[in-house]
Amino acid sequence: MKLLLLFLLAFSLYAGDGKKEHHLSKDLSSLELTSEQKEIAKGIIKQFRIDIKAFREFKEKMEDEKESLVMREVLNEDDLQKINQAISQKASTIESRFLVQMHNLLTPEQRKKFARNLEEWEVE
Repeated sequence: MKLLLLFLLAFSLYAGDGKKEHHLSKDLSSLELTSEQKEIAKGIIKQFRIDIKAFREFKEKMEDEKESLVMREVLNEDDLQKINQAISQKASTIESRFLVQMHNLLTPEQRKKFARNLEEWEVE
């Protein structure tokens, strides 16, 4: 519930006088979304957050596996590569799905604004 309130607050805040553009992390208010777009964006972001939470749990599990590999007598580089690739692949999939959904939702002008802060949405 707190996350939803923060999200709604972020939507409602727009600080800018035309000369300076203030930007809150993961704030979409500068995109000037329509009410329909806001509702769709809420769903997209909600799913993105669910995916990120699952990713963090997955990544922690993979890091534990990597740790156990390193503690072995012989370290197999291929096993390490598989773990690293699994982590990267999952992050890439989540990020790509999110960006495609946002791209489909936004107008060309909104996409330009969204792209300025793209690094905020990277999955790490």
